[in-house]
Amino acid sequence: MISYKNKIKYIFKDLDLLNLALTHKSASQENNERLEFLGDSIISFYISEELYRQNDEIDEGKLTQLRAKLVNRSLLNSIGKRLNLDQDLILGKGEKVTDTSILGNTLEALVGAIYIDGGIEAAKKVLNDIFDLEISNLKTEEDSRDSKSKLQEILQKKSFNLPNYSVKDRGPEKKNQRFKVTCRIEDLEISSFGVGKNRKIAEQKAAEKLLKTNFYND
Repeated sequence: MISYKNKIKYIFKDLDLLNLALTHKSASQENNERLEFLGDSIISFYISEELYRQNDEIDEGKLTQLRAKLVNRSLLNSIGKRLNLDQDLILGKGEKVTDTSILGNTLEALVGAIYIDGGIEAAKKVLNDIFDLEISNLKTEEDSRDSKSKLQEILQKKSFNLPNYSVKDRGPEKKNQRFKVTCRIEDLEISSFGVGKNRKIAEQKAAEKLLKTNFYND
């Protein structure tokens, strides 16, 4: 029974490729090292693209720092454990995953195999599911003074009630614009909306629009 399938929504056409992705070098000369090499590049590309799209005011240096927080051995190992890859691995006798990079390497190999089996869009769809939480929770320097916090501070200083945020899930087919959030300030009878891959991003964009259109002098 393949345990990771409870976590990853992808069905392989080539089961030999899947088997290779899960085979560690300690178990066979035919192993997942080449797939690992490929998957590493695909994950790095995916993270770079998502950070570029979602942070249009951050420069290249900061984007590089943020990518390093997501494309590192510790996090990849953690995700591999979360996906139950330790239960699916084909290991040689005496080999253990504890205190090693094996789970992260296997995750990379699995992504490489998905790319070969189903193409880049299939790989990116799986990576969307795998990294959504990590990207959503990624803290940037701007997060400490984000648009929602700025808007709240301004309204409190003016003795207005805090804004109301209402969200609409427009379905997975919308991808990076899946969630639409309306931010409304009842006391001033003004509102704006923002869209994003997740609710947090959409809320920030809605608040940012209100700041730019109504509180640019505050």
